[in-house]
Amino acid sequence: MLTSFDIKRYLKIVDVVLEVVEARLPASSRPSELASVLKAKEAILVLNKADLANPLATRRWLDYYRAQGQLAVDMNSQTGEGLPGLRQLLQKLANDKKEKLSRRGILHSPLRVMVVGIPNVGKSSLLNRLVGRAVARTGDRPGITRGPQWVRKFQEWEVLDTPGILGISQKHERITLLLYALGCIPGREAPPEKVAEELIYVLQEQGWRRQEGFEEILDSLGRERGFLKPGGEVDRVKAAQLLLREFRQGKLGRFTLEWPP
Repeated sequence: MLTSFDIKRYLKIVDVVLEVVEARLPASSRPSELASVLKAKEAILVLNKADLANPLATRRWLDYYRAQGQLAVDMNSQTGEGLPGLRQLLQKLANDKKEKLSRRGILHSPLRVMVVGIPNVGKSSLLNRLVGRAVARTGDRPGITRGPQWVRKFQEWEVLDTPGILGISQKHERITLLLYALGCIPGREAPPEKVAEELIYVLQEQGWRRQEGFEEILDSLGRERGFLKPGGEVDRVKAAQLLLREFRQGKLGRFTLEWPP
């Protein structure tokens, strides 16, 4: 895992930062201290997994960040949807760097890009899309990337892939549980029933199975999938785990867990 100290070291040798966040939790999946660390560096905010988020919410988040002067794009790094817009921004920044160096009589140097974000937001998948080949390990669990690695894209830019960043605030229990629901917190898992209960509450605020209680939903899902203990009692832990897995995969629908202020 990277710390803010590690990031500061790498910022000295890069031109631009791609900060990857979860489109379903755009604000709360940003490390709390990262903004202050990046304030002196050009950055592009990438709302990844936008195919799993509410499209209206994603548009509002993009408008919100762009109104603050933040470069921002949405993407599905699994399919490459949204990639042309990101490449266009990077190409412009690469051209700007080339022009500045040319005015100083310096030969062309590729744009150096660092990819950062908390675990399991799709950083490595984005990098593979960006350079056009599988150069970084990907997976649906946090902590796949073990160490920083440089990847070169022809003569245009070099990309530094990094492990997930430490520093997500866990002071607010609700946000912590929603990050667990998205699979963004590595290490010991929170109790699945507790995470599922908070997730269901947030989804019901947006109209999903609003007439049913938390236990009723898990019992219904458990009976449907055959998660029964001896005597016919539903195994709610297994039902909760399935609910979380299907939410992460988008099988419950396209939901965003927080909206811009």
